Amino acid sequence: MRHKLLSIAQSIRLPSICSLCNQFHKNSLAVCKACMLFMIPLGPSCTQCGFPLSDNTYLICGYCIKNPPSFDSATIAYRFEEPLRSLLHRFKNREGLYLGSFLSQLIINAWQKQPTQPQCLIPVPMHPKKLKIRGFNQAAVLTRLLAKQLKIPYDLISCQKKINTQPQALLDGKKRTQNIKGAFSIKKIPYTHIALIDDLLTTGSTANELAQTLKKSGIETVELWCCARTVKHAHPNE
Repeated sequence: MRHKLLSIAQSIRLPSICSLCNQFHKNSLAVCKACMLFMIPLGPSCTQCGFPLSDNTYLICGYCIKNPPSFDSATIAYRFEEPLRSLLHRFKNREGLYLGSFLSQLIINAWQKQPTQPQCLIPVPMHPKKLKIRGFNQAAVLTRLLAKQLKIPYDLISCQKKINTQPQALLDGKKRTQNIKGAFSIKKIPYTHIALIDDLLTTGSTANELAQTLKKSGIETVELWCCARTVKHAHPNE
């Protein structure tokens, strides 16, 4: 009920209740400006995979120099740490769809620093069986919101997940790569430059496999846009 009230308040532009501090605020998003300060920025990071770097001296991390991913760049502004971690879990697992506008704004904040614009936005797809269980694809929700705000076309049907793989969260980096191999199918897309949309980047195995499949179908440039990135001391694929 509380979530429905938050959504109604935002849609008719009443003062919102912040999802973190429970205080009224005039911002139309689900999180107030004061609580936004608690989101932890990613900081200097690899332009290709988003892995944190010590400073801005180098643009690409050592892992991507040796093993470049199939996607060409990663647009991410925040670390997957509290309080953003809880908000993303709520959005994905508790049907907290009222958080969508806030989370899409996090992606826009990161994207505004990029010099180019993709021709089309495509969500990382879910297998139909998992989609039926969850009831929605959180990446598709973000894609629609981003497309509307940025006035960029989007495509929800040309990329399909044809194999119902094990949940990636249960596997380590190498097993994730094996698990997702050959899981996607692509219909002909009339664009050469697209952006993949997802809520979270962990090892990048799913995005890498999907980007590889897209490029085999004729796409030249594949960007990856996410709300947050998992941060570890070592590169997650090592």
